[in-house]
Amino acid sequence: MTITIREALQLPDMVQTRLVGGAAGLDNPIRWVTIVEVLEDVNRLQEGEFLITTGFGLSEDDRRRASLIPSLAERKLSGVALHTGFYLREIPADLVDMADRFGLPLIEIPVELNFSTITKAILQPIVNRQFETLAYSQAIHNRMIEAALSKGGLPAIAAELAQLTGGAVKLVDALGFEVVQHGGSCGETSAGGKTSEHAVPIRASREHFGTLTLTKPDGLWKELDDVALQHAATLCALEYVKERAVAATEWRLKGDFVDELLSGRTLRADELESRSRMLGYPLSGSHMVAAVKVGTGDGAALSDLHQACITLMRRLCDQHHRSYLLRERPHCLLFILPHDRTSLLLLEQFAARWERLHPASPLQMALSNPRGQLTALAEAAEEALFALQAYPLLTRSPALLRFGEMQGYQFLFPYHRRPETLEALWQPLLDPLIRYDARHNQQLLETLSAYLDHNGNGLQTSQALYIHRHTLKYRLTQIEEKTGVSLEDAHQRWQLRLALMARRLQQQLYPAEA
Repeated sequence: MTITIREALQLPDMVQTRLVGGAAGLDNPIRWVTIVEVLEDVNRLQEGEFLITTGFGLSEDDRRRASLIPSLAERKLSGVALHTGFYLREIPADLVDMADRFGLPLIEIPVELNFSTITKAILQPIVNRQFETLAYSQAIHNRMIEAALSKGGLPAIAAELAQLTGGAVKLVDALGFEVVQHGGSCGETSAGGKTSEHAVPIRASREHFGTLTLTKPDGLWKELDDVALQHAATLCALEYVKERAVAATEWRLKGDFVDELLSGRTLRADELESRSRMLGYPLSGSHMVAAVKVGTGDGAALSDLHQACITLMRRLCDQHHRSYLLRERPHCLLFILPHDRTSLLLLEQFAARWERLHPASPLQMALSNPRGQLTALAEAAEEALFALQAYPLLTRSPALLRFGEMQGYQFLFPYHRRPETLEALWQPLLDPLIRYDARHNQQLLETLSAYLDHNGNGLQTSQALYIHRHTLKYRLTQIEEKTGVSLEDAHQRWQLRLALMARRLQQQLYPAEA
């Protein structure tokens, strides 16, 4: 689309011109030619323009002459040509020195050479190259469209780009996954050891899908390669939009199937097999439910987080060749996966990568116990959701919480379904302590909780509560009298701990009733 200063000086009509300074900028591209006789406002000049001027007023005005080259270099002009013989008999030495300092090509045009000759000489190859680029662009567009319509998707587009340019192509999505690589490793170097790497974002409707990168040896890079790269990026964006539309339909089908599985409705064996096969999910083996909660927001912000979460899960499952089912709930996502080592590894990777990608939106993920039948997942989903609700009560909150590792809270399932069943667990034992504390402004309940948390260690408990050991002993005696429980009996201590956990769970799940 352009020619360089070096190429322009080699044109037949330019043989009488002479480069007098700024040779470091000989490879600057000329995007257009501008003729100005009186340089009053350089701010009107554009990047890449080649300026032709008579230099009116420069010989008499030292200040103006000193600011000319720096101001043109600041505007990133490709070069400047001074027509001598009108107002300048020769180009002043200070202008030549300044051109060398700023690397701005300074060319002398003799008086016998017309402006129009120079303008025509430079603009003709520029326009010719623009027509060539337009034709090449149309040819690329047609080939890329054929690749996209071949149902080859992103790999076909990348392969076509690599073939057209002779370079190495790599597509990395917005989550950092390398989706496609074609034409060799993008890190390979040429014999000279240097490569050029051009990357363009893949965008549609202001949404970023990833980055498309083309790498070639330095000496082989052509300006038209950028045209091909831009075309490919546009088609990749359309592929992502199409993929999202297909995925949305798939999510709805999976969501409807999951709803039926979790509703407890009995499905005929042939219907179950047919729908599982259609969605690509295996019936054999055991299954588990993963409940995922991200962030604490609502509305559009939460919807965007859910979308990011679903996309990340899909990328990881594709990478591991793993099938899954999905259902989106108002404040969480339910994933059904085969219960095996691969799925557990995948979920650990999911949690770790989410933390790197979205550190400001913490993720909580809870796993149910496995089930041998797909039709037995209703209670499994309830287990996963229960574990998700109990997250804030745990002294250690892992990114991946298994139902069987809830620090004892799993034994309150399914008592959590109604507040009165939870209250029935703790009220007989703890109510006397709560009433006594309220009446006498004491901390018996807090003392009991600390004592159990420190496994009956009196010294650690008194230090944690900042009280004397005699005070602790007095309070423990009061607790035994009020509850009728011996703190020396391990089984009775466990009853007290379970009662405390039931009360905390009720406060967490049913704050109004608590």
